Amino acid sequence: MEGSIMAERELNIINEARITLNDTSSEPRWTTPRLIKLLSDAQEDMCKNIPLIARKATINTYSGVTEYSLPIDSVKLLRASSDGKALTNIAYDEIERNNVEWEEDTAGSYSHVVVNALSQKTIRPYPALEVSANKSIKVSYQAIPQRLDWDEAFEDTEYELTIDSMWDLALTQYVIGMAFVDYGDESSLSRSQVAIGLYNKEYQRALKLSKKSFTKRGRTTGYQAKVVGYQGDYNGRSNTRCRY
Repeated sequence: MEGSIMAERELNIINEARITLNDTSSEPRWTTPRLIKLLSDAQEDMCKNIPLIARKATINTYSGVTEYSLPIDSVKLLRASSDGKALTNIAYDEIERNNVEWEEDTAGSYSHVVVNALSQKTIRPYPALEVSANKSIKVSYQAIPQRLDWDEAFEDTEYELTIDSMWDLALTQYVIGMAFVDYGDESSLSRSQVAIGLYNKEYQRALKLSKKSFTKRGRTTGYQAKVVGYQGDYNGRSNTRCRY
């Protein structure tokens, strides 16, 4: 029996893809590692813009430190809170439009989290903490999953798929579509377009569901976060402190 129980879902998707690819012989055209890579690409592609994986973390903050690092798997901050109160996500241009001196503001607690769509690995709580004040910010963030890897020796995946199985059709069609691209002939490219069209249909369905799930609970702004650390203040001083 090929593979283990751990890889059952992944192999079921790969085997389903092989049927459409007409690649079920004892000497397949596409290797299992190649199709597993495409499967991992499919999951990552869906998670880049859709919060199919939402994780929580705590960021410890300190007076004198203005910017804090987000986890390496983060994509977008979904929501944040501190002292039991929800914080409002706000863009740099928006806060500067109302208060050009906002960087000088201090208080004993936070009201906002300033985010930058062009620098998604840091966040800036607002206002800055007063001297000797320490806080923690609880965040919920959209995450990128661990990439799959195929172990030839054990015929198993090193990691499992993370997103819900309701999206297996989308994953399957992505694998089929991109596998056909490998050949590049006119017939294969035509069949690829059909598969990618089916993938895009499922992708749009996931995107629509995510908007219903998250837009009412928090403003999304191209961010994410996991646990914490700070990387320095806006004057350029570099510090590093991370807890995971």
